[in-house]
Amino acid sequence: MGLSRRGFLRHSAAAALLGFRAARAPIALSAVRHHSPGRIRLARVDDPQQFAQIKALFENDHRAVELSVVRVEGEKLLAANRGGMRVFWIHQGQGEVFLPKGYRTKEGDGQPLPEAYRPEPIDPDLASTLRVIKEGLGSVSSAASVPVSAILGRWKGDRFVGDFAGDLWKLEHIARPWSTNQRVEDAIRSLFHVYRQHGWSVKQLDSWEPLIEGDQVIACAGDSVRVRGRFCCLAMENVHRRTSHISTVRRLRYLLDTAGGCNPDFQPFRRLPLTWYANYPGESGDGLNWVNSHVVNIPRETSPSHFHPARPPVGGMPQTEMYLVLDPATYRLNTSGRKASIILFPDLRDLGRYEEHSLEPGMFVYIPPGTGHRGLDVFVNVLTIPGFKPHNEFYMDRDILDRAKGKAPYNEKLLDAKNYARIEDFF
Repeated sequence: MGLSRRGFLRHSAAAALLGFRAARAPIALSAVRHHSPGRIRLARVDDPQQFAQIKALFENDHRAVELSVVRVEGEKLLAANRGGMRVFWIHQGQGEVFLPKGYRTKEGDGQPLPEAYRPEPIDPDLASTLRVIKEGLGSVSSAASVPVSAILGRWKGDRFVGDFAGDLWKLEHIARPWSTNQRVEDAIRSLFHVYRQHGWSVKQLDSWEPLIEGDQVIACAGDSVRVRGRFCCLAMENVHRRTSHISTVRRLRYLLDTAGGCNPDFQPFRRLPLTWYANYPGESGDGLNWVNSHVVNIPRETSPSHFHPARPPVGGMPQTEMYLVLDPATYRLNTSGRKASIILFPDLRDLGRYEEHSLEPGMFVYIPPGTGHRGLDVFVNVLTIPGFKPHNEFYMDRDILDRAKGKAPYNEKLLDAKNYARIEDFF
């Protein structure tokens, strides 16, 4: 059984905050640098003038990352422009990608991969670890049991399929101990050190495979990826990275839906093409992360107003968030006449000041650090640089209610999700 975002916030926000504060000193007001309100931009990806403006702003803020639009008409090689790691996200159209025999991927924990793939046999040490966790599942806390059960769900007999980095991210936000049984606790913790080695499937023949909106392709250094069709991608290239820590393609249909199996909320959908990768619980800084991608349907009922501070509590780069708006019809999501939009709070000092913008497929929204925001009824690829940093999302609906005195919209269902003491500590 899974949890909706509302459920996850209610079960883990307070506990995670207590655990995090116990492990780290609270932010001292004098240690937080002052910053001016961020520059928010919206553009249509297919409008050259609008995109040129947002590209200039983006590349000024992120000097090592190149932002571009790539269009495919017929057959094309997707490659890095400057010898780095380049990620392509399809937002319009469809096509195919050529994947050779021997290609390895961690997809397949959603819909099964095609018959051309064979899962690698489960490592005996991983099987032993999972057995300890499964037998001791009753000792796991109610909050931790959600991601732990999702990890165990990928284990089927003599195989283990899929990437559970996103479940480890959830565990990182839940107060420890995760289990009252020390042996089970140690087994869960050990997964942080080995998860990148497991869950692979190997292709047995050369062939073309479909690509649709929401799918992700990666090309690195001198390598290229052969594609064909008619589609448009948003692309980012980190010029300082020559390799990728994940496979060439991530296709949403083959990824586990982490919105929750019993989620009663409106049209649940949440797939993680590229999530945060950690080396151990409580890690500081950014590690190998420089960009993340979550494709999610965000109904207004479960969407919290939140911000990512200009000075991250866990160190590393401040988190910039971006919306690449997708068409919900691609995945047969029924909008029931709802209209997508985003609410933005450009200045955390004045929560009575806000903007609301209508959103349509093909739009790109640039949200700098320190900007409050809340997506409403939008199907979107949420992109972040350097990624979805742990302990770096702060829920502000309570402060909007208390400070704006009815002048700004808030989610009344998430007033108890507030996970910080004073918003002034982030100015």
